[in-house]
Amino acid sequence: MHDRLQSTRSVDEVIQHHDFFLDKCLRGCLLLLPDVLKKMEKLKSVCLQYAAATQWLISSSIDINSQSHPQKTMIRDTTVTESIFNFEREFNSELQSLGPVLSKGSQAEPYLTHLSQWILGVSKE
Repeated sequence: MHDRLQSTRSVDEVIQHHDFFLDKCLRGCLLLLPDVLKKMEKLKSVCLQYAAATQWLISSSIDINSQSHPQKTMIRDTTVTESIFNFEREFNSELQSLGPVLSKGSQAEPYLTHLSQWILGVSKE
């Protein structure tokens, strides 16, 4: 882009290059397709919930370890494991549901095809 800007002769050309750059950024960040954006937001939400739960579990496990109750620790470990599996299932479910949305969007945006195939586990070699 820098080279293109060096060869511009008018403000209109600069604006045109800038618009092209912004469009490319929006496409690359998956921000032009509302359905994809919604799915990405849901994935982000699951990740943030997992991070908050992990932070809470770490801080509360420090309290439990300092009190040293073996039975509470065993119950706690089971609960933690179940929570992690639940987050993993929810994340994988959302990720799998993103594949068809990307596949549908790939008709308009061909660069989404590879991402869709990767999410769905399809190898095109």
